[in-house]
Amino acid sequence: MKITSQIASVILGLIFTIFGLNGLYTFIPMPEFHPFMEIMSSTGLLTVVNLLEITGGILMLIESYTLLSLLILGPIVVNILLYHLLIDSRNMVLGFINLVLYVIVAAYYWPYFKVFLKPKP
Repeated sequence: MKITSQIASVILGLIFTIFGLNGLYTFIPMPEFHPFMEIMSSTGLLTVVNLLEITGGILMLIESYTLLSLLILGPIVVNILLYHLLIDSRNMVLGFINLVLYVIVAAYYWPYFKVFLKPKP
């Protein structure tokens, strides 16, 4: 399980680092934005999301801050999946790949997250 988690964390870190950088500096051709993404891009919200993706991806690649990376990337993974399921289904497979990789890494670190599920002392 440890090797699987390490492979998944490297792939997930590379995905978020590369696509986060691509959101800021387009070096991989991207399809035309959906109107919802145009609104997010024009308000600057997409820039913030791209910076969070880069931060989470780099932290995932460093592997000493994996828990922090999982906390940063968790909401982003859910939003990517929901966006592709409900709004624009062109790249739905990428959303599921992100989710599977995230679950593999989070399952390995699950004992560290049990602290958050305990009632207040």
